[in-house]
Amino acid sequence: MKTDPISKTKDDYADIIKHISLPESPVGIDAQFTHAMIIAYLQQISGRLTDIETQLKEIQSSDGEDQS
Repeated sequence: MKTDPISKTKDDYADIIKHISLPESPVGIDAQFTHAMIIAYLQQISGRLTDIETQLKEIQSSDGEDQS
């Protein structure tokens, strides 16, 4: 099982922090790039969830259940 992200230290995220940092930014990160990464991950998660829901519906319909 994967580690809960909240339990990781800042050092655990050093590579990500380095990747998104932008020293000349007032907040220290490249906000557009960071948001683009977040949106891309959310799109991946959404697609995976859709796949899981489709598989569940197929299983339920093969069992004679319809729990839409």
